[in-house]
Amino acid sequence: MPATRRDVLLGTAATLALGALPASARAFAPGADAQAEKLLAGVAETLLKDYPESATTLGIDKDKRADLKHQLTDRSVKGQALLAAHLRKGLADIAKLDLNALSPIMRTNVDVVQAAYGNALKGFAFGYGDVAVGSWRNSPYVVVQNVGAFLDVPRFLDSDHQIKNAEDGEAYVDRLESYSDLLDGETERLKIAASKGVIAPDFLLDKCLSQIKLARGGNPAGWGVVTSVANRTVGMGGDFGQAAYLLAKDKIAPALDRQIAELEKHRKRATSDAGVWKFRDGDAYYAWALSAGTTTTMTPDEVHKMGLDQLAAIQSEMDAILKKEGYSQGAVGARMEALAKDKRFTFPEGDPGRAEIMKFLNDRISDIRSRMPQAFHTLVKGNVEVKRLPLEEEPGAPGAYGGAGSIDGTIPGKFWINLRATSLHTRFSLPDLAYHEAIPGHVWQGEYANKLPLIRSLLSFNAYSE
Repeated sequence: MPATRRDVLLGTAATLALGALPASARAFAPGADAQAEKLLAGVAETLLKDYPESATTLGIDKDKRADLKHQLTDRSVKGQALLAAHLRKGLADIAKLDLNALSPIMRTNVDVVQAAYGNALKGFAFGYGDVAVGSWRNSPYVVVQNVGAFLDVPRFLDSDHQIKNAEDGEAYVDRLESYSDLLDGETERLKIAASKGVIAPDFLLDKCLSQIKLARGGNPAGWGVVTSVANRTVGMGGDFGQAAYLLAKDKIAPALDRQIAELEKHRKRATSDAGVWKFRDGDAYYAWALSAGTTTTMTPDEVHKMGLDQLAAIQSEMDAILKKEGYSQGAVGARMEALAKDKRFTFPEGDPGRAEIMKFLNDRISDIRSRMPQAFHTLVKGNVEVKRLPLEEEPGAPGAYGGAGSIDGTIPGKFWINLRATSLHTRFSLPDLAYHEAIPGHVWQGEYANKLPLIRSLLSFNAYSE
C-alpha cells in the first residue's frame, strides 16, 4: 500500500531529527513504541483533566471521561500550580524513555509533547500572565479584551457543550456553577499581577471593561448562559433554565462584579505603555513568547527584520495591483484604506449587510470544499458552520477565528466572524479569511490533526496550525 500524505507528514520531521544520529543509534527496539504509546496516552488523559473543555470540543467527554463534561478548567492560583506540576511530571516520565529506540513517527509524538510542555513551563517560570499549553494564546495578562473566562465560558457552553438528554443538562448546570469559581480564580490572579506591576495598558482595559460590563448587564434571566440551556432542554424534565438563572443571579453576577471592581483598580493605575519591556524580565518574556509562538530560535530583532523585509516585498506587489485598480497615489496602506471604502467591495450597513456577509462566506466555503480534491489526495469532510461572535466578545475580538469540531465529526467546526460592523469586512478580503479560518485552513487542518494520536490532537503549534 502506498504511503498516505498523513504518513509522510508524520514521519518527515522525526526522520530529519534522527538523521543527525549515528547509524548505530537508529535501531528501533521491540516494544519501545508500545511503551511510549502507553505513556503518552496517560499524559493525554492528565491534560484532559486539566482542560476538561477540550474533551467536550473533541466530542470525547463520555464513557470513562463522562465526568469531564461536568467540569471546567481551574483558573485559580492553585489550579495553575497543579497544571505546572502535571507538566513537570509528564516530562519526567518521558525522560525515562529511550528516544533512540523509537520509530520516527513515535519520536515525533514524543518531541511534540516535550516541546509543548517545555515551552509552557518556561512561561510559568515568569510568575505572571496566562500560559497556554500547546496553544497560541500566551498572554501577559490574566484577563484582557481577548482573554478571560467571561469570554470563553459563555461561548463554550452555548456552542460546544452538547445537550441531548437531561444528564447533559445537569452537566451544563454543574459547569455553570463552577463558572463563578473560575472568575474568582482569575480575580485572585489579577490582584497578584497588580502587586507585581503587571497591568494591561489603558486602551486594552477600556475595551475589556466595556465587554465585561456588557456581559454583566441586563437581567440574568436573559443572559446567554441561561437561555442556552433553557431553550435546549425543553421537554427533558427538570427546570434547567431556572437553575441556571439562580446561579447567574446569585453566584455569577457577584463574581463578575468582583472582577469588574479589580479591573477598575487596574485601570486607575494603567498607562498607555503597551510593551512587556516595563515588566520584570520583560525582554526575556518577550523572547519566550516569540519562541513559543513561532517554534524557532530566531531573536526578536531577526523576526522584526524578517517582517520588515516581507512587508516591503508585499507592498511592492500591492503597488502594482492597486495601480491596476485605479489607486496610484499615496502610500500603499492609505490606498488599501481607500480601497476598503470602494462601493464595489463594501457590504450594506446593519443586519442586511450582516446577512449578506454570512451568505457570502457560506458560498465561498461550499465552493472551496468542492475544489479540495484538486489539491489533496487524503480528504476530510471540512465540517464547519459559520457563526457570529457573541456580542460581548466582538468589541475586543479580531475579525474572525476558527477551529475544527469533534473527532467523530458529529460536532462541526466553527468559523466565528466578528460582525460588530459590516465595515470590518470587504468582498476582496473575505475569501482569504474564509480559506484561512475554515477550508483549507483551521477547520480542515484541525480535522487532519484529529486523526493523530490524542495527545497530538490536544497540542498544536503556530508554525503548524497557522
